[in-house]
Amino acid sequence: MKLSVELVFDNLPERMHPQLLNAGNGLLSLDRPRLYEGSDAAFAGNHLYLVKADRLPARAHADRTAAIVCIGDSPRLARYASRCAVIRLDEDADFYATFNEIQAVFDKYDAWEDRLDSIAAEDADISRMLTESESVLDNALYAIDADFKILGASNLASQLGDTGGFRSEDGTSLRLSSFDTFLQNNELRLEEEEPLRIEISGESTLNYNLHSGGEYRGCVTVHYRQRPYRPSDEPVLKHLGSLLLRAIERLSSGSSDSHGALRHALCDLVEGIPLDAFGKESVRAAQGVRRFACMRLKLPNRLANLPLGYVRSMLESAFPKSIAFEHHRNSVVTFIDLGELDKDKAYDQAICELADSFTSSMGCRAGLSDPIVDLMQARLYYLQANIALENGMLYAPFEGMHRFQDYALEDMVINSLGELPLELLYPPGLLLLIEHDADSTTSYVETLRSYLENNQNVTKTAAELYVHRSTLMERLTRIKRDLGLDFEDPDVQLRLRLLLKAEALRERVRSGGALGPHA
Repeated sequence: MKLSVELVFDNLPERMHPQLLNAGNGLLSLDRPRLYEGSDAAFAGNHLYLVKADRLPARAHADRTAAIVCIGDSPRLARYASRCAVIRLDEDADFYATFNEIQAVFDKYDAWEDRLDSIAAEDADISRMLTESESVLDNALYAIDADFKILGASNLASQLGDTGGFRSEDGTSLRLSSFDTFLQNNELRLEEEEPLRIEISGESTLNYNLHSGGEYRGCVTVHYRQRPYRPSDEPVLKHLGSLLLRAIERLSSGSSDSHGALRHALCDLVEGIPLDAFGKESVRAAQGVRRFACMRLKLPNRLANLPLGYVRSMLESAFPKSIAFEHHRNSVVTFIDLGELDKDKAYDQAICELADSFTSSMGCRAGLSDPIVDLMQARLYYLQANIALENGMLYAPFEGMHRFQDYALEDMVINSLGELPLELLYPPGLLLLIEHDADSTTSYVETLRSYLENNQNVTKTAAELYVHRSTLMERLTRIKRDLGLDFEDPDVQLRLRLLLKAEALRERVRSGGALGPHA
């Protein structure tokens, strides 16, 4: 394995008192050390030379990518330090012992690379590869995939525990609160191809994104809990990332993805795309006697940059055996297995409690369908969840979770109006009542609404309006006269109730929709 001059410098014993007079380009490009031949021989590019100060030529050519380790000091060193990378050691350092020390540094990284290659070929165990890498990075390491699920952690990471509050409760992904905090202070740069130093939850980290075929495949992270960051860590982490990527791709190609097949099938059903035989079989195999509920979770604008793959991963962690997928670039649809919820609670209550970290701390909004018996009807129940979400955000914007049954009537009323403006559906007599209310402290429209909602019960209506029975009777006489409609006709009652409900919904939207369902 080739090394950088910074890496050689960082691994030399302190007893040699090494000094880095000029750093190199940071690339792992240097071959194993050579003993300088003398006689004004050139210092060739991408080569590391060991020389004693008294053998340093006056004006030999030095390529900018060359590196020199010089034992002792010389006025000539300044010239070479301006042209290439130079490490100076104490003059009493033994020449051949120093050569062996530098060889040992190369041996160390060769052995590390060989161990990682062996693991990748055997079982591609990410945690083992990270543990082996502690020998060269001296800190805890994690690797995550494109959905921000933790693929593996080194032994040191497990021994030290999650002192930064970094991992979720089940240890399979990044903690939601930490990720949310990170988003508030940093922009995600998943396209970045160079290592990034980031402070997360008070911890210093070095992160390297893994890309394959132009796609983001994950990230490997060093947590600086043991020793501080060194610039030479960056090329080592990049090399580790390339080896991990090979292991990740091997794991992906060799794994059975029945969960992914079901996710794809449900996504197609929600989009109204007919399933092929394989998709139908995936749905049938998953169904059995299980019941589900569909939830659509929509992200707030402040989290627009949050990767939906991460949200999907967190939802599948929060709801065991659920199937989640990205939808319309701003939301995630989840089919929740009701059999995995608390049996002592109603399904919607259990889901609300488990989704609280999303709807409260993150400010997401969610719509929830009725229980699903047949997953082949996934689109219809998605529509229920979507109706609940859209109506809930309109009429109760300060609530986090919205249930379809709370907004079924609202949706029926809205869809019953068609394309005509609401006023064009009013009977002429209702317009007369509205004109009266505009110039009066007495609301005939409100009286009519209360009377119909109380099933034309005079006593209940008078009590609700806080008026005497005789006063109510006088109002009803005027209302029936102006309307000119038969109140005994059920169709008339239905028409009036729909119109009054539609008017109430419009008023709720105008007032900010803060009254909650059926207010």
